[in-house]
Amino acid sequence: MCVTEIGKDIHSKVGARLTLAGATAAVFFIGDAFRALLLSQMLLSVQLPVTIITQVRLTSSRAVMGKYANSPLLRLTLWVVAAVVVALNLKLGWSLILSRP
Repeated sequence: MCVTEIGKDIHSKVGARLTLAGATAAVFFIGDAFRALLLSQMLLSVQLPVTIITQVRLTSSRAVMGKYANSPLLRLTLWVVAAVVVALNLKLGWSLILSRP
């Protein structure tokens, strides 16, 4: 095992442990479990449009994918799906902002 592989392995372990520690600490501060679940899902959904758009762009690129790039019809379908996800994400965010007391 070379030094860079060890560094990446340690980085992954530290990241996983920090995430677990944060989640464990958060459990002690949850008042309403259902609201906490909704909030956690909303926070997870924030990164989803970025991931979808990046994947669509990469898999549609002939420079990256070559002959395996998305066809025009599939590309259109994927952009429609991305737009729906972004719209739903905005709707969720807006509804959460308006539901604050």
